[in-house]
Amino acid sequence: RKRCMVCRPGRTMSEGKLIILSGPSGAGKSTVIRQILERHPDFFFSVSATTRQPRGGERDGVHYHFITPAQFEGMIAGQALLEYNHYASGDYYGTPAEPVRRVLDRGGTVLLDVEPNGAFQVLEKLPQAVMVFLAPPSLAELRRRLESRGDTPPDKVEARLKQAHWELAQAPHYTYLVVNDQVDVCVAQVEAILQGGPEAAACRYENQSEVEILKEVLSHAV
Repeated sequence: RKRCMVCRPGRTMSEGKLIILSGPSGAGKSTVIRQILERHPDFFFSVSATTRQPRGGERDGVHYHFITPAQFEGMIAGQALLEYNHYASGDYYGTPAEPVRRVLDRGGTVLLDVEPNGAFQVLEKLPQAVMVFLAPPSLAELRRRLESRGDTPPDKVEARLKQAHWELAQAPHYTYLVVNDQVDVCVAQVEAILQGGPEAAACRYENQSEVEILKEVLSHAV
């Protein structure tokens, strides 16, 4: 077996499963992940670390691990992160390696909600990761979802749509593509991928070339 970069010396990765779920804001990742965790309470959902301040109702260790910039930079130096990004806001976000390694070591299943840049970083370290991209049925529906939240100013909606266009263009680099038009169908498709059964083949990216959202985005239509 190949030795994983985040394993302790003298240890190799077991047969645990690592599922990376990516998709633009408004694609419904949180809803899908919540339903999967409700159905599979033994699955582990990795909590990201960030240097930003907690928002109303957020709890340390539940929504994020809130740490200082010095602590985060120490984790970078110590190679204690599977992936990280430093955003224009000045804040860091990243995935601590140790909790993920610990679950995979005992043969468990880990779910990561990571944007494409982070997903590609994880894949370099853990090439056995299963890459799943979650897309909305159309850009018009994505705009409707973002605007219907009621807590996102118009300029931020436009910024998120611009980011979504780039993120959706990364879908060809993922093994699987699932379009979240109906949540229950979407969850069933992600579960099929997790189980690795024959139903998962229909969700492989190469079998999704006719999905309208991708034709729309990859043709540079906004």
